[in-house]
Amino acid sequence: MIDLNAPPVHTAANSERYDVIVIGAGHAGCEAALAAARAGCHTLVVTPNLDRIGFMPCNPSIGGPAKGHLVRDLDALGGEMGRAIDRTAIQIRMLNTSKGPAVQALRAQADKTLYQMAMKEALETQERLTLRQDLVTDVELERGPNGLRARAIVTEAGHRYLAGAVVVTAGTFLRGRMVAGDWKAAGGRAGDDAALALAASLRDVGIRLRRLKTGTPPRIDARSVDFGQTELQPGSDRPLWFSADGRHGRIERLELPPSPIYPGIDHDGWRVQMPCYLIHTNPDTHQIIADNFDRSPMFNGTIEGIGPRYCPSIEDKVARFREKPSHGLFLEPEGWRTQELYVQGANTSLPHDVQEAFLHTIPALANARITRYGYAVEYDAIDPSELTPTLEARRVRGLFLAGQVCGTSGYEEAAGQGIIAGLNAAAFAQQAEPLILRRDQSYIGVMIDDLTTQEFIEPYRMLTSRAEFRLLLRGDNADNRLAEIGYRYGLIDHHRYAAVRAERETIDGLVAALEQQHLADNARTRDMLSAAGLPPISRNMTALDYLRRPDVTYSNLAAALTRGGVAPMGIASWEVDDDIAERVEIEARYAAYIAKELAQVERVRKLEQRRIPDTLDFAALPSLRTEAREKLARFRPTTLGQAGRIAGVTPGDIAVLMVYLERRESAATA
Repeated sequence: MIDLNAPPVHTAANSERYDVIVIGAGHAGCEAALAAARAGCHTLVVTPNLDRIGFMPCNPSIGGPAKGHLVRDLDALGGEMGRAIDRTAIQIRMLNTSKGPAVQALRAQADKTLYQMAMKEALETQERLTLRQDLVTDVELERGPNGLRARAIVTEAGHRYLAGAVVVTAGTFLRGRMVAGDWKAAGGRAGDDAALALAASLRDVGIRLRRLKTGTPPRIDARSVDFGQTELQPGSDRPLWFSADGRHGRIERLELPPSPIYPGIDHDGWRVQMPCYLIHTNPDTHQIIADNFDRSPMFNGTIEGIGPRYCPSIEDKVARFREKPSHGLFLEPEGWRTQELYVQGANTSLPHDVQEAFLHTIPALANARITRYGYAVEYDAIDPSELTPTLEARRVRGLFLAGQVCGTSGYEEAAGQGIIAGLNAAAFAQQAEPLILRRDQSYIGVMIDDLTTQEFIEPYRMLTSRAEFRLLLRGDNADNRLAEIGYRYGLIDHHRYAAVRAERETIDGLVAALEQQHLADNARTRDMLSAAGLPPISRNMTALDYLRRPDVTYSNLAAALTRGGVAPMGIASWEVDDDIAERVEIEARYAAYIAKELAQVERVRKLEQRRIPDTLDFAALPSLRTEAREKLARFRPTTLGQAGRIAGVTPGDIAVLMVYLERRESAATA
């Protein structure tokens, strides 16, 4: 980075100044740019290839366990990913339906080309947002009374743009290197160059980087697959949507007639969806992979970066789980009209001949033709201790980072960081209050808190198990948790926010009416319930208590009460749409557990509200253990709650900090 103490030289390029500049237009960059522009900032996006906006270089899907929760959080805040996937999905399913609502999650397959088009259209039509195709080589800094601050960017073409704040969303491009067997090439993904100069500029200012690894599997020609030896995986037969606009019929879907190779399935007139296909590896597959470990860059020392533990390569799975006779793989269409299939679960950096050999051991793929070979990508990522909870760089004010460059893995994780980095860059440029989401508010809050307080040696992936308040962070109540924040920052409009409040009032009114409605254990009640196919009651109870039974649904109960002439108290009708009915059921059945989590939130909130001064010298506190002083100085927590989540900081250390802060406050008020 260039640290300029002298005034800038005024050239034609200097006449362009933007409130926020976003470097990169992947999933993090798109959300960051849209958030900044929607928050009222004139925003510039600079990316090497405008045809790669919103590109899916790996799996053609959005959502899944915890990842689907992130997308719902994004949509509630006013992000774009939910709308884009609703417009371009070729299949959608609800996962974990046999489990509780806290871990149920949407996952959709995308037409990856249409998804790019939808996201590019969103950026192109957004007010106050400008797109430029160029490669950023440097971020200029200026030195002020509060240290270094981002002032401008410089591009490969020689342009210089002044900025109020800068967001770096470089993905896997910082010194990116692609590897497959003996083949190596610079780049963050096939067809795109690495960002060597930008990586160097970050190192120059002292920002610590670490080396990570990700990977992608082969793609194959669908015409060479024996689908008769696969297991069909159809989409949902009931309407499912990530976005509020989808649920309320306010999106324009983008789709094409399905490919004749794998025709779509019409699900009860709701929408045509394309199936995925399940196949399995076998001992022959594993033997070929094991016989070529010496040619695998993962095992022969070619790759130094650490890959994601929860999304391992096929060779890593064979090495780690030698006792397993098979691993499931999914064949996923990449779009309505393409013949390419993505082999989910077969990420690999093995040589091309080995990739062909192990795929051909699977009966359905005995004659499969590879259209694109798999490869690994090594890249530089920011050490998490370099980030504040606002995703601002600790060493450079006004410089924000988001996405895989922060050490995460996945489109959804990147987008979740992007919207927060974009909002906070806008807040910095406008001298407004930044946004920090709590762990009990959203999965995005959990992720960013984890990133800025924990030490992860591998790429971070969002998991439901990381959220201690996951019953409060369900996908169905994201609007209720976050829409007010999106509205306050200008990301959602008044009509959307009013609809969220109206839904909340409807649910509260239904729950209150059910609690006030008493069901007497008599013949009339038994007949009313029996006519609706509901079980009898054995004692007097409220309708709300009755709904808590697992064999009772709100829809059936509402039908019974309506046919029985039972008028609700305080509301117009028992009849509501399916989404509202499902949320009423959840709130009724899990009320005790939700109350328990809310009580826990209140207990820990006191620690979250105790601020730690930015200027506190942890080394000057002799009562702290040496490890605690080192970790606290490295991660610089902003609250006692954050400090307590840092590995190596004990409850005793927190007690020492609390006593010190109380004494400091007492001295200040004396």
